[in-house]
Amino acid sequence: MAPRLISDADFNRKLNAPDRNREHTRAFLAKGVKPFSLPGYIPPAGYRLVMSPDGKQYRLLKDDITAYAVKIVTGKFVVPGKQHCTQVMVWRTFIAEHQAALNGLAKLIFAWLLETYEIVVSDNEQTADGRRFWEYRISEAIADPEYEVMIWDGTKEDNELQRITSETEFISKWSPYAWGTDPEIHQYRLLVISKIKSANPPE
Repeated sequence: MAPRLISDADFNRKLNAPDRNREHTRAFLAKGVKPFSLPGYIPPAGYRLVMSPDGKQYRLLKDDITAYAVKIVTGKFVVPGKQHCTQVMVWRTFIAEHQAALNGLAKLIFAWLLETYEIVVSDNEQTADGRRFWEYRISEAIADPEYEVMIWDGTKEDNELQRITSETEFISKWSPYAWGTDPEIHQYRLLVISKIKSANPPE
């Protein structure tokens, strides 16, 4: 399962329209939420960060409107015995009044997920915006010796993990290898950012 490119996602269509956003947000709130404290982020006046009781969905809300949402799933199939998380929904509003509140939020949540789970894996379907988000995170991780960046290829018999050692290598080789539109191939190539050195493959 890897970054197969798709034109849009259902949650984008639901959250982009204000009336549907309110409906979607109220349904989320009706299931119960808890306050969520994100290191390095203080919600501006009128906003609140909340999470679902199971810790799988996080939202920045203003009243009954969602300004930002992320949903995660966990698994252990990429690095045997090591739990990883995947952001299966990442959405932010394009409405101007919310942009100051959203500044840096997606990057901070991604960093928190890496601290919490130590391995973050790309979703198996992404919009063009999702791809750009991952390209930024990969570029940052390659430049940071604290992290390792890899590609997991589920089309190989042994579910091969391959280290990505430079930004040039990523741009020229691995980006076109990972992203594409073939459902038989690109859903089974995943990008991996890891803090666990022992989980990494040899050079």
